[in-house]
Amino acid sequence: MKPTALVFFDLDGTLLNEESLVDEDVKEALVQLKEKGAVPFIATGRSPIEIQHVLEETVIDSFITLNGQYIQFEGEEVYRNVIPQTLVDRLKQMTHEQDMPLSLYTSDKIRATRYNETLKNAYNFIHENPPKIDGGLDEKEDILMMLVINDDPSLDQPYFDAFPELSFYRNTPYSIDTIIKGHSKATGIDALLKSIDMEDVPLYAFGDGSNDKEMLERVDHSVAMANGKDDVKAIADYVTSSNTDGGLIEGMKHFKLID
Repeated sequence: MKPTALVFFDLDGTLLNEESLVDEDVKEALVQLKEKGAVPFIATGRSPIEIQHVLEETVIDSFITLNGQYIQFEGEEVYRNVIPQTLVDRLKQMTHEQDMPLSLYTSDKIRATRYNETLKNAYNFIHENPPKIDGGLDEKEDILMMLVINDDPSLDQPYFDAFPELSFYRNTPYSIDTIIKGHSKATGIDALLKSIDMEDVPLYAFGDGSNDKEMLERVDHSVAMANGKDDVKAIADYVTSSNTDGGLIEGMKHFKLID
């Protein structure tokens, strides 16, 4: 039997509270959502290893991670999108020349090319420890996403200009998510639907950040958090309260996903 809906939840600023944890009432709402026949998904820029606490503490067992570049459905990998080695090499070189760390993401590892305070701040911002240093991870494993560690937005544009093949999302004051151009959480949803044969199931999504825009435009019913960016709220079907003020539950009730 097909589910009644697929519901995609961004994490930071959406499903998670200000301490990067899931509130108890949200956990209960997710149980009710699932009991009513819907399937909840995490849809995040984070890596699989950074969401384990959410998977362990909630009924969610499927996810779109790394901004759509790595997907599991009910514990099984269904999609991965690898960044070509030439692009990894070029971005490593440019960040090296500017003394910026670059974080490299595989499906189960995060490593950085160098350490500085901005790297520490970037991961502390999402209540994580900075990754180990290993600038050669790409020589051993597939790289699915990179993070340019940079707390000066005035230095972003040269990267945008130098890499038209990549998409850049500044999601924190300290870092820029980097993936292959033309890919996003939305293309991740398309890859998921194709792999599990559920193109006819209604789609819902909740988000707040710049990397959520394509996802909110892709689904049938979209919810932006009150704490979200203005351009994200402008495209949503419904703007709910903030993530720390019951917004997730309000949004689910608005669309009758829960009672």
